[in-house]
Amino acid sequence: MDLDAFFVEVCRQVHPELRDIELLVVGGRRDQRGVVQSASYGARKFGVRAGMPIAEAVRRCPGATFFQGAFPEYGRASRVVRTVLAEFSPVVVMASLDEAYLDFTGTDRLYPGSLLPVAEQIRDTVRARTGLDCSIGIGPNRMVAKLASDYAKPRGLMEVRDGWEEGFLAGLPLRALPGIGPRTAARLESLGLTEVAQVQQRTREDLERLIGDAAKGLKFRAHGHGGRTLRGQRATKSVSRETTLSKDATDLAYLERVLILLTARVAGQMRDEGISARTVTLKLRHGDFLTITRSRTFSAPTDLDHDLLTAARDLLRAAFPEVRRRGKGVRLLGVAATNLIESQAPDLFEAPERTRLRQLTTAVDEVRKRFGFDAAKPASLVRKPKGG
Repeated sequence: MDLDAFFVEVCRQVHPELRDIELLVVGGRRDQRGVVQSASYGARKFGVRAGMPIAEAVRRCPGATFFQGAFPEYGRASRVVRTVLAEFSPVVVMASLDEAYLDFTGTDRLYPGSLLPVAEQIRDTVRARTGLDCSIGIGPNRMVAKLASDYAKPRGLMEVRDGWEEGFLAGLPLRALPGIGPRTAARLESLGLTEVAQVQQRTREDLERLIGDAAKGLKFRAHGHGGRTLRGQRATKSVSRETTLSKDATDLAYLERVLILLTARVAGQMRDEGISARTVTLKLRHGDFLTITRSRTFSAPTDLDHDLLTAARDLLRAAFPEVRRRGKGVRLLGVAATNLIESQAPDLFEAPERTRLRQLTTAVDEVRKRFGFDAAKPASLVRKPKGG
């Protein structure tokens, strides 16, 4: 199950002023250096795609509206969708916020002819409960099901039954297969391989002479083989936020203000999901794309902004002298919480200042849930009034 234009549609639901805008690109403002998260189907006709730099999207679709969405809103919508999916299958694995795998192994007696009827039910129920459209692909393994959902978009259903895999894949370009990115596709094209059918027709030995050890995996996927087992809902491995700055930054104070916002987003999501982190990691990308990461592990797990920010700010201050020495500025700043566990009840005998900090955090969370993230900001981010 793949939600159609998920980030765009969530933004339209939360921000009614966007609902009638046909050319909508979500991921950042037009003057930012981030990347596209999602584009409306109208904008996609101009060649705008997820992962494309914002600047390129502006060039391709100058008439589009560019909007910066909020991850907590995406997370809430995704969790509601998952609740719906769990009514249809006992095993639901969210591969991302907008994509899920459902296992119907052993349901032959319930659905003896085809899974298309239940797929239609899922699609219609997701729409009725969430207002979001989705496309569904049915296949004997994860790869085939995923490809079927890709080619069913938007709001379509496609079933590839067991034994039909090779015929379905034969008509696809090689770049459609998982693991075939732009560089690999270009390399294979230089060798005369552009279609899945061409790989199906060659022997493995022939392919090995062309591309070496990669032939085995490519041949395996081209004939429709893939993983069939789902292992239930996977625990969150990390919570992170990062931003590409509008221009390379050389001001440490400015970077620290950006870090405050990123850390607040991370900590807020952790509390929303009921998890705490043992480790915080800082990501810093210089203007020439040199990327460094620095980590710190806490003595006890935490989900508080104060703890994450203190550690992340120390890591930033330690890494920043190298930025100045190289004279490149900072292009991207990010923070991640890792080594996650389920949050525990606070210590009954914790220090009073810790209790006050936790109470303040809870109050801020309540304000943001009611009025939006920007309704409560740290004092250091509030501009001083003129004449004040």
